[in-house]
Order: sequence, then C-alpha cells, then structure tokens
Amino acid sequence: MKIFIITFLIIPLFASLSSFIIKNKRFAEYISLLSSFLSLFGAFIILYFSISLKTISIFNSAIVIDKFSAYIILLVGIVYFLSLMYSISYMRLAMEDEQLTDKEFNRYYLFLNLFALTMLIAPMINNMAIYLIDIELTTIASAFLVIAEVTEKSIEAAWKYILIVSSGISLALLGTILFYLSGNIPGSANAVSSLDWTTLRLNAVYLNKDIVRFAFVLIVIGLGTKVGLSPMHTWLPDAHSEAPSPISSMLSASLLNTAMYGIMRYFNITGKNLGFNYPQTIMVIIGLFTIFTGVMGIINQKSTKRLFAYSSIEHMGIISLGFGLGGVFGTFGALLQMFGHSLAKPIMFFGSGNLLHKYKTKDIKKIKGVFYIMPKTAFLFSIGVLALIGAPPSVTFISEFLIILQSLKNGYYIITIILISLLIAAFVSLLAKVGSIVFGKEGNDLNIQKGDFGFLSYLPMVLPLAVLIILGFYIPENLYNLLTGITHIIIK
Repeated sequence: MKIFIITFLIIPLFASLSSFIIKNKRFAEYISLLSSFLSLFGAFIILYFSISLKTISIFNSAIVIDKFSAYIILLVGIVYFLSLMYSISYMRLAMEDEQLTDKEFNRYYLFLNLFALTMLIAPMINNMAIYLIDIELTTIASAFLVIAEVTEKSIEAAWKYILIVSSGISLALLGTILFYLSGNIPGSANAVSSLDWTTLRLNAVYLNKDIVRFAFVLIVIGLGTKVGLSPMHTWLPDAHSEAPSPISSMLSASLLNTAMYGIMRYFNITGKNLGFNYPQTIMVIIGLFTIFTGVMGIINQKSTKRLFAYSSIEHMGIISLGFGLGGVFGTFGALLQMFGHSLAKPIMFFGSGNLLHKYKTKDIKKIKGVFYIMPKTAFLFSIGVLALIGAPPSVTFISEFLIILQSLKNGYYIITIILISLLIAAFVSLLAKVGSIVFGKEGNDLNIQKGDFGFLSYLPMVLPLAVLIILGFYIPENLYNLLTGITHIIIK
C-alpha cells in the first residue's frame, strides 16, 4: 500500500513539473488530464481499501486514511478530473481571446496540478499541525491560480485571499497548540503528548476541558475562514470571481470540503471530551449565520461567478448546520450535501465560464437569451441550477430534506422555519437570475456568434449533472453504507 500511495501522490506532481518544463501546450493539457483521471481512479481504489481494511495506516501512522478521509479524497478527485477536462476548452478560448500569454498558460497547469496535490494529501495526514501546513500550501498554490489571468482585480483578490486565509490559519494553529497543551497539563496523570487526530480521539477524555472549549472555537474561526463560514468569508466572492472558471470550481467544490474535513476531526475530539452538545451548538449558530450571509449575497448579486460564490457560502452553511444538528439524519445529510456540492458547483462555474467567453462579461444584466445563442450550455445551466438549489429529483434535495428532518426531530422548530425560509429565498433568487440569463430577451449585439463551443466545454457539465439526477432517484447501497460509516466516525 505504501508504494501505491506514493505513486498516487507522485502522479500530479509529475504532471505539474513536466508540463511546466516541456512548455508544450497540448502536452500540458493531456498529461494533466491523464493525471486527473489516474487520481480519480486511484481515489476509488483508496476508498475500496479504506472500507475493506477499515483504516489504512502507513509510515508509522503519519498517513492514516479511514472512510472519512477516503471520501474527501474521492470528492477532490472528481472535481480535479472535471476541472482538468473543462480547462482544455477554457484555456484554449482564453488564448484565442488574447487574455492569456504562453507564460501564464504554462504557469496555470503547473499550479493547478500542485493545487490538486495539496488537497489530495490533506485528508491523509494524521498530524493536525502538518495538516494545517498543507492547508496553507493550498492557499499558496491556489493564489497563483487566482491571478492566472493577470489583472488589477485578480491581483487584489489574490492578495485579499492570502491575507485573510493566512490569518485564519494562524488562529487554527493556535487552537491546535492549545489542543496539544490540553493533554500536557503539569501534574496530569494521563498525559497525551500527540497532535495525531487518531491519538487525540482515543484519549479525548483525558484532555483539559476548559482548554478544549476555547481551542475548538479558535479552530472553527481559523479553518472556518478557509471554509468560507461567515463572517470570515470575505475573501471567497472575490477569489472565486476573478479566478478562471475551472479554478473557481476547484476552490468551491474541493477546497472548502477539505477545510471542513479538518473542522470535523476536531469536532469529534471535542465532542468526546465535552459532550457533543457544545461543538454542535457552535456549528448550528455559525451555520445559520453563514446560510443567511450566503442568501443575502445571492439576492443582491449582479455578477454570475460571484452569484455562485455566495451560493457556495450558503452550501457550507447548510453543511455546518447539518453537522451541528447531529444525529444520523443531520450528519448523513451534511455528508451527502458535500457530495452534491462537489457535483453541482462545477456545472455552474463551467457554465459561467462559457458565458464569459461568449458575452465577454460577468454582468447578469448584460447576459440574455443564452437559450437562443448557446442552447446546450443553456440547458445544462438551467438543469444545473435546479440541482444546485435542491429541487427534486436531485441529491441536494435529499440532503437538505434530511437536515430539515433532523431539525424537526430535535424539536428546533424556530431553526427549521428560519432554514426553510432562507432556502426558499435562495431558490427564488437563483431561479430568477438564471431564468433571466437563459430566457431573457436576446440582445441586439451582432458580434455575438450563435452556437456552443466544443464538446469539452459542456461534457464536464453533463457528467456531474447526470450523477446528481440519478442519485436523486436512487442512492446505491455502497454509497449509503459509506456515508453511514462516516456518520458513526463523526458522532461516536
């Protein structure tokens, strides 16, 4: 298994370096696409072994992969593959429009594969301090991608991203140090001298409760900055909007889940130490506030990519709320929402990328009549937004329904009313804005040539959309068992 894991991680590294060194555009595209496909295939193999062996532990437990870790690796692998497929179309169009130089093109594939590598590594890491270092490496790699198309706005967005997220990671690091300190109080009969989440989980009852209580708040604030939880979300709309659309997809559908994974590892440790009521209360409060922030952003948004950036904030709030409500329904629903988010967000960001190349703007008011100009993109964009907002049949409908069900089961009727009201507001607003884009009166701009771009501009939208709809009708037993197993890992 050691050789397989090493090979699994070397593949994107090799694709990154070779594409940058050889400096051939077609080679960079196809070696990166091959890397993403092999990473996705490898993610399924890792998932299989994590289920059959229960836990993969190598290098003296420096790398530990259980079902939860393997699930996040799979989500990253899916988005990596879809984003690489779409990148071929997107970057070729960017070159044709003279928005991108050869140097920027080569740098794009260098950092895209490195970015994927850092996210694939994160869920494998057992030591939480090293995990935070890796999360900071995701910031560095993705910051270069935010400025792939070098403009004044993209540079500002990247700087804001680095400054805010790095500040958050500093708080998370302080929280991690406090978790270590909580197990090493002088005079304690049961010292826990480790930052491995496996060790902390097994010895959670011996940690100092007062320190753990404060440390978890720092973790939620710190890693919550990376997740995009409100009010630490302010970097997210700018970075998602200015980055190339494939990168927006990876930022939203992969990176946010990878950071949420870290919070939930500490959530479990804190719950075992203090009882789950404490971390659940924090997650419910910040989850509701984040949903509210996301929905308000959706309602007031005038840019396509910023619209879906705020939708990402809303989704992270829903996931946080689901974990906070706890129970089987709430936790299962949150995990399923992570899956739905990873499939729905690429559809919308890829569609936004097609619109940007066709209309040369992100302004919603200036994008009209897409159904008549780009029928394939318009169809996928329309169905995609229905899946995004949780319209049946879609997997997001099931996940949000389960979270609502858990809220009712807990007797949180006010929270249920607030959640349903916010979901309806997001539903109506997103439908209205996307409806205006797709079916609005076609403009008189004769420079807009009718017709969709090549099949690689919409195939990466077709694949996740098909899965979203199929899972809305039927959740396979293997997926059900996987999410049930992860649910027990989190809440027990």
